[in-house]
Amino acid sequence: MRYRKLRPLVTLVAGLAIVAGTIAASPATAAPFVGSVRDFNSEATGVAPTGCTTLGDVTVQSAAIAGAPGGNRAARLIDASASNYPRLVCASTASAQKSVTMQLTAPQMDIGVVIALGKTSADTTGLWRFFLERSGTDVVVSVFNGTNWVVIGTAPGVNPTTEWFEVRLDASSTWATIGVDRARFSTSARASTGTTMESVIINSAGTTPLGLQLYVDDFGVANSIPAFSSTLAATAPVGQQIRFPGAAKLLDGTIVAAYYEGPSHGATNGLIKLVRSSDDGLTWSSPILVTDQTHDPRGPQLTTLNDGTLLLTYFYMEWTATPYVAHGTFVMRSTDGGLTWSSPSAVGTQMSCACGPVWPDSYAGGWSAHKGPIVELASGDLLIPLYGTTPTDSRIRATVVRSTDGGVTWDAANEVTLGVGSISYLEPNLSVLPSGELVATIRTSATPRKLYLSRSFDNGFTWTTPSATDIPAEAHSQIVLDDGSVLLTYGNPNLPGRPTEGIIIDDPSGSWNGLAVRSTLVYDAATTDQANPANIEVSPGEYLTLGYNVSNRTMSAIFTTRADYAN
Repeated sequence: MRYRKLRPLVTLVAGLAIVAGTIAASPATAAPFVGSVRDFNSEATGVAPTGCTTLGDVTVQSAAIAGAPGGNRAARLIDASASNYPRLVCASTASAQKSVTMQLTAPQMDIGVVIALGKTSADTTGLWRFFLERSGTDVVVSVFNGTNWVVIGTAPGVNPTTEWFEVRLDASSTWATIGVDRARFSTSARASTGTTMESVIINSAGTTPLGLQLYVDDFGVANSIPAFSSTLAATAPVGQQIRFPGAAKLLDGTIVAAYYEGPSHGATNGLIKLVRSSDDGLTWSSPILVTDQTHDPRGPQLTTLNDGTLLLTYFYMEWTATPYVAHGTFVMRSTDGGLTWSSPSAVGTQMSCACGPVWPDSYAGGWSAHKGPIVELASGDLLIPLYGTTPTDSRIRATVVRSTDGGVTWDAANEVTLGVGSISYLEPNLSVLPSGELVATIRTSATPRKLYLSRSFDNGFTWTTPSATDIPAEAHSQIVLDDGSVLLTYGNPNLPGRPTEGIIIDDPSGSWNGLAVRSTLVYDAATTDQANPANIEVSPGEYLTLGYNVSNRTMSAIFTTRADYAN
């Protein structure tokens, strides 16, 4: 069994209970289910599940199958009749949101399973209606749009006839997400109109064809959609907004977070502020001003060096010029944990004379910017990732500049290219793996949007040609975790608003493909201007991700654990 009964946040009870949870920004949550879960173990066998209505052959039966322990019981649906089909309907209090969890296994699955959320206890169609169909060891997921069934995705490697797998359904009146073995699929296609949901409906595909033996266990329903726990890290004054956080942990364990504060995403001047937490992100200090310059310092990132020095990087824009001017990337140093800072020093780059107009208006002088933080190598050298154009080439490329004196100077002669070609290479981020291998993750203009990887095996002097992954990522960030794996968080451009998702790559030296289908939705501000997260491992297996909400002018720290991410 893959996830069965591994539920530290819920209580198993004999009866179905309805509980209130935390209102999420959207139904596309991946936070653990919050509520009571029904395990059927105390119910009599051979009769219908208590408190639910049934049609056809639906009874509680012994279910010590697919790895379940002896004595386990579950609700069983059998479709072996051409005159009717089995149906299980369990009602709850009507509500505008529903969160449903269940474990399924189907020793026979020659026909599919319908899972729906009914508007009333008598509704057999549902406001939302999904169809799960076996295809080898995979499960194909379709949604009914009121007229037709439409395939919305495939959950790979589920093995539904031999293993228990979790189905999670989170829905509001306008949007729903179904998770099958942690593969999540979101939709706005409703089976009918309505504003509330009252029942959970599980039934076979119909009277013909025949051939379903389905077990349902660990069944829970809640009247609201859960979200990961979070704390408020900063709030901008009225008229200002927070964006682009960067974070680092000091040698004493203090977490420092820098962020950009300005009236809009771009074309206006802002400033950089910093907050700190000495209790793993539970509480945060009042913000202090790091830099407020004539023009616009943007995209702050933080790095703690092995000697305790804290580095802050940003790129500098002049919006009042016509066309806009990109003045390059700068580094500031602090030896007291971010309380005071040095004057900024420029990062040398062959891409720009630090006087040219910014893309897309022109590239006559070239331009450069940065997104990812500085990384420190075992040799003590530092690398900073940049992106931009050259005075003679409008193609946007990604590069790395090296410092050999702890970040005091950055010589353009020490710059190497990560990627340049027919697509734009943007916002590179770097990670140093325990083996010493370097991996660069790069946003691109390729369609569809996919994250690209480049690797270096000689301390960043040469890099492999960037290659595409299957991760739909923009505005991303990653950190190497205590166990050597990598936590990657990113905005998913395939979802409304580009919310922040996350995956853990257990073997970052290997392929990164095949993981995004089971990504975890970490944060959704329900706005169209979000992502650009920053991550900290507060302790082994416990993580903090910073996200922002421009509508309420806040930056939040969202807490997840290793168990919140699929293997």
